[in-house]
Amino acid sequence: MSPFAHAFDSAFLRMCRRAQLPWIGLLLVAVFFAACGETAVPKPRAYPRVHYPERAGMQQFGSPDCPFAFELPDYYEIERKGTYFEEDVEQPCWGNNLHLPGLNGTLYLTYKPLGPDQRLMTLTEQAYRLTFTHASRADYIEPVQIDNGHGVFGLLYYVGGDAASQLQFFATDTVEHFLRGTWNFRTQPNADSLAPVVRFVTEDIQGMLASMRWTDS
Repeated sequence: MSPFAHAFDSAFLRMCRRAQLPWIGLLLVAVFFAACGETAVPKPRAYPRVHYPERAGMQQFGSPDCPFAFELPDYYEIERKGTYFEEDVEQPCWGNNLHLPGLNGTLYLTYKPLGPDQRLMTLTEQAYRLTFTHASRADYIEPVQIDNGHGVFGLLYYVGGDAASQLQFFATDTVEHFLRGTWNFRTQPNADSLAPVVRFVTEDIQGMLASMRWTDS
């Protein structure tokens, strides 16, 4: 190759490289802004794994002091309450707590005999008002009728959302007995993390109400 041709080729290559530099810069800028413009997709929130107790056996809830009985899984711990704010109560079956330690929750049962001072309509209205005190934090409150075919009637309330109590009910024979139940977790309410646990507990409470009998009738 002649010195002229060689010099021409070298000059031509330098010119081409200089011409490419702006395009390379523009390409890098475009790639940078494209990467910045991508929408970050948050990962789903992970909750601790829940270990459910095995439904292997049943136990009978019953007491000479209480005019009702029912079956419940044997992983519940029964605590009978004979005092109210450290004072003895006249009704020995006034309060019973069913603890579920593995799931950090408790079903609180309150029994009242019907009579002139404790009428069915009054107690039913109280149960309704107490349930709807959670309305401000509830996504919904759905009442479902109870009638187990053995003289046990009432309503079971499903409370959705971040309410403090997700399950409440009252059961009665409409003549002599009135029983109210409230389920509470001993943790900060969170509808998403507690939803599968609530479904598990709901099955237990439904089975309890289906097996309930008034023992003095």
